Amino acid sequence: MEKNETLTIYRHRYNWLRKLIVAVIYGLFSAIGINLFLSSAHSYSIGIPGIAQLLHGLLALDQINLSIAGLVVLLNIPMVIISLIIFGWDYTIFSVVAVISNVAFLKIIPEEKLISEQITNTLVGGVIIGIGIGLCFRNGFSTGGTDVIVSFVQQRFRKNIGFVNIIINGFILGATAIFFGISGAIYSLLGMVVTSYMMDKIYIQQSDVMLIIFTKKSAMLANHLRQYTHGATVFNGRGIYKNQETDMVITIIQKSEISFFKDLILKIDKKAFISVQTTDLLNGNYIRNFY
Repeated sequence: MEKNETLTIYRHRYNWLRKLIVAVIYGLFSAIGINLFLSSAHSYSIGIPGIAQLLHGLLALDQINLSIAGLVVLLNIPMVIISLIIFGWDYTIFSVVAVISNVAFLKIIPEEKLISEQITNTLVGGVIIGIGIGLCFRNGFSTGGTDVIVSFVQQRFRKNIGFVNIIINGFILGATAIFFGISGAIYSLLGMVVTSYMMDKIYIQQSDVMLIIFTKKSAMLANHLRQYTHGATVFNGRGIYKNQETDMVITIIQKSEISFFKDLILKIDKKAFISVQTTDLLNGNYIRNFY
C-alpha cells in the first residue's frame, strides 16, 4: 500500500513538473513566433496574442503605445476567471503559467526581422506557435485566452481544436482586412491555418479509440476501471479453442491513454488479449479527460 501511495505521489509530482515545463516552452515558442516571424510579416497570430497584436497596431495609429505583452495580460484576466469557473484551479494554474511565460518572453525577445520573405515568416511563425499550443492541449491544459473557450467547445461538442480556433479567430481577419488591407488578412489566414493544422497534429489526445480486452479476470479488471471516467461493458463469452469461459471488456478511451491502460490491464491479467480500434463517437455519455 505504501509503495502504491509513493508511486502515486511521484507520478503526481512528475505530471506537475512536466506541465510546468510545457507551459514555459509554449511561452517561449509563442514569443519567438510573434516577435521574430509574424510581426515582421505583418501577420497576426490566433487567440489572445493575435488580438493583442491587432489592438497594438490599431492603438499605434492614434499614437497610443501599449505593448503586446501588456495587452495579453489585460485580455487574459476575464478568460482566467472563466477557466476557473468551468475547469477549476488544477486546470487553470498551468494556463496562468503559460500566459505569464508568454508575457515574459515577449518582453525578453526583441522584435527582429530574421527572414525577408513575408510568406516564409508567416509559415514558420505559424508552425512554431502551433507546436507550442498543441503541446499544452496534449498535456491537459490550455494556453489561456480564447483557448479556454476552445477547450470547452472541444470537450462539449467534439469539434477539432484547430477548426474551432479558425471560427473564433475569423473576426481578427475581418478587422485586419478593414484596417490594414486584404494582404495582411490573407497572410494572417495562412498563418492561422498552419497553426491550427500543427495543433491538431500535436494534440493526439482528441483522437478516440475502442479498447477491446479478452480476459478471464474481468471482475478484477472492472473494479480497477471503475476508478476512471471512462465506462466499460463486459460480455460473457467462451473461447472455441479450449472451450473455457473468456469475457470481453469494451471501453472507449483517448489515444494518449493507450499505454497507461495497457500497463494496467497486463498487471491484472498477463495473458489478456488486447485490441485497439479507431472509432468515431456519434452519441452517448462519453467523458473526455482534460485534466
